[in-house]
Amino acid sequence: MMDNNPSSFTQWAHSAIARNQESIPCPECGASQVEEMNCWEQLGAIIAWEYQDPALMAVHFLTVACYNLQHPAQFTDEALAGLRADLIAHLDEGLTVQEIRRRAAQHYNGPRRVLKKEAERRPLLRHWSMTIADVYLPERPQGAAERVKAWAAAIRNELR
Repeated sequence: MMDNNPSSFTQWAHSAIARNQESIPCPECGASQVEEMNCWEQLGAIIAWEYQDPALMAVHFLTVACYNLQHPAQFTDEALAGLRADLIAHLDEGLTVQEIRRRAAQHYNGPRRVLKKEAERRPLLRHWSMTIADVYLPERPQGAAERVKAWAAAIRNELR
C-alpha cells in the first residue's frame, strides 16, 4: 500500500515506469527487454562475453549478422541482401568469415554505403522465432556460442 509520502509516490512511479519499459517490445524484432536492456545493449553484453569465451568469439560473425538481419532499418537494401546471402552461404556452404570480409571490403570500398541516412530509416516489426533475448541470458554466458548457432539456424530457416 502506498502512503502519502511524496518520495514513496516517486519510487512507485519510477518502478511502474521501469516495469512498463521492460514490456515494450523491440519495434523491429519484437524481442522483450532483458533486465531493462534493449536489443542493442544485449548485443553489447554478448560481445563483451566474447573476450572470455573463445567459442563465442569464433561465432562473432553469426552474432552480428543475426542482430543486423533482425534490425534492418538502418541498412540499405543492397547491404541487407548481401548479408542475407553471406549468412546463407556461410551456414549452407561453409563460406569462411575471411572470405565474407574480403568480399565486403571489395564491394563496399569507396562511395558505396551500407547505412541509410537517419531520415530514411523506418523500423518495421517482424516477429522471429528466436531473437537476441533468447541468446542473452544474464549471468549465464556459458553456452552462449551454442545459443548463437541456434539463433543463426532459426533465422536461416525463416529466410527460406
